[in-house]
Amino acid sequence: MQKRLQVLFRKCRSAVWHARHRYGQFRSRRNLNRRHRTASVWLRQIQRSPPDVLVGANFVEVGGTRMHMHSIVQHSSLRVALAPDESVMSAMSMVEFAEQFGAAFFSVDTSRLRAVHSHVFPFFISWARNAKQKFGTRWVHTHHNWYYPEFGRNGLQSWQEECNEWFLIGAAEADVCLCVSRGQQRFLSEQFGLSCSYLPNGVDVQACRKGDAGRWQRTTGIAPGFVLFVGRNDPVKDPEFFVRVANAMPGLRFVIAGQGISRHVIQNEWHLSIPSNLDVIGELTHAHVQDAISACSSLVLCSKREGLPTLVLEGLVQGKPVVIPEELGCLEATDDGKYGFVYSPGNLADCVAAVERSLKDTQIANAAQSFAVENYGWNSILKKLDDIYLGRQNSV
Repeated sequence: MQKRLQVLFRKCRSAVWHARHRYGQFRSRRNLNRRHRTASVWLRQIQRSPPDVLVGANFVEVGGTRMHMHSIVQHSSLRVALAPDESVMSAMSMVEFAEQFGAAFFSVDTSRLRAVHSHVFPFFISWARNAKQKFGTRWVHTHHNWYYPEFGRNGLQSWQEECNEWFLIGAAEADVCLCVSRGQQRFLSEQFGLSCSYLPNGVDVQACRKGDAGRWQRTTGIAPGFVLFVGRNDPVKDPEFFVRVANAMPGLRFVIAGQGISRHVIQNEWHLSIPSNLDVIGELTHAHVQDAISACSSLVLCSKREGLPTLVLEGLVQGKPVVIPEELGCLEATDDGKYGFVYSPGNLADCVAAVERSLKDTQIANAAQSFAVENYGWNSILKKLDDIYLGRQNSV
């Protein structure tokens, strides 16, 4: 009897395992079909009813490049669409899209578009190049930043080197190449003999003005008046340096936030202790970042390299003192440091002194607001970009 029960139990357990396995396969196929259906619908839509401009590649969830592309869609007077749109981006990775739908995407007739506009990703730069060569579509390329050695922990990875190669292709072959900073414009000219136009990165003034310190406190329980860092866990952003600054200033409250940043990462990857005066938040939405800036007393960047940093512009628009390293992109965003509190990169004592100065001087931050709005508001920038899309001008 006991043996029969054991056999029956094994059969039941086997049946349950096979049922779960088959259900897992069914769910996997169903999810795959849904993702493919989403991409197929989008491809048919842009073919049947093309926008004026396709901007991409839209495959990043956070960061300045994403904000740049989304702001173009929001503020342009033309019908500008992301490629792919948000439904596809949320359904699959760029690798899956390229493998499964690359051929179909490259065959899309773009002759009815006013322009295609590429940013960063080699896949999309290659597609825009194809659109120009095959269909005669106007190709605009924006160069944000070069992958310098500081972007890697032990040198650049192969994908970063590939990006650099495609950046040069975009700069050399596009009908119009735009640089978001004068520093990058000079770099491409001096290092590679490439002539590019300058059209700066912009800032969404209205989104910045919606920042709410009270909402921040209600959401996080952290009172306003802290020193803030926002940035991903990336060697070029150097968030580890900010933790050291917090350690060196125990009398102040510090908040660190960003993609891939956690207490576990700080302790086990960066091998740093977490001071009691540091709150570790993790990733924030863009709206929540604006709340954090609104609540902070000083905004600190620790970057080793920047193009034209959106975060600096957002801090200036909100009238916050911005502490920046002596780095070309950060200096440019603050009018050669006029509207920032500058410290020597990697110099802890110098950064501590800059933070202290930023908390005492309100005149610079107040003057910086009008400077940022007048020079980097998207409305004025997009008027120039729309003229480029329409072929009214090839340079700025």
